[in-house]
Amino acid sequence: MSCLSRFAFATVASIAGCATAAKGEEGGGKIDASISVTPDAPVQEMPDAAMPDAPPQSVCASTQMCSSAMMLGTVSGDSGNAKLTAMGYQSAWFRVRVTENDSNPFGLKLRVGAKITSPSGAAFDTFIYVNGGSDVVECTTTTGSTTTSGNVKTVRAEWGEGSISNGSDDGRFASIEVRPAAGAACGPTQTWSLEVEGNW
Repeated sequence: MSCLSRFAFATVASIAGCATAAKGEEGGGKIDASISVTPDAPVQEMPDAAMPDAPPQSVCASTQMCSSAMMLGTVSGDSGNAKLTAMGYQSAWFRVRVTENDSNPFGLKLRVGAKITSPSGAAFDTFIYVNGGSDVVECTTTTGSTTTSGNVKTVRAEWGEGSISNGSDDGRFASIEVRPAAGAACGPTQTWSLEVEGNW
C-alpha cells in the first residue's frame, strides 16, 4: 500500500511517518516529494517585550520642567543649616527660595547645596541653577561645583556679597534638577533621595 493510500486511514503518528518517508522510496516506486503532511502546531504569540524592533520603554523621564518646578520650601543662605528633602525615581525639577538673613556689616555669601543619593544599580545627577545678578528664576545656566563619593553626588553653589555687605538683598530662587545618568535603570523600587541644605 502506498503512503497516499494509507493516508486516508492513518493516525496522526503514521501521517508524520509518511511525511518523513516522502524523501525516499517505498516499494521500489518513487514518492512525490512535493507532498508532505505536517500536523497542525499551536500558534504561539511572541510577548510584546520580545517583539523585534519594539522600542524600549523608559520610565526615567518625566513630564516635569523647570518652568513648572515643584516648590520645596525656603532655606537661609547665610545662617543656620536648614534642610529640605525629596525622593523619587524619575527626572525631576524643584524650586527653593534661598534667603539672606544675616545683617552683619561684614558680608557673607549666600550658599546652597544639593546632595543626591542614587539607589543601587542606578545613577542620578543633580544640578543647581541660580541667577546671581538678578532675582529671577534661572533654568538654563548651571552653577556650583560638584563632588562625588560612591553613589552620592553633591553640588554647592554660592553668590552675593563678598567680605563687605553690599546693602542689597541677595535672596534668590534656586532651581534644582534631578537627571538620570545615561543608561540608568529606573523603577519605583529604585528611588533616589535629594537633600537641599542652606548655608552649607
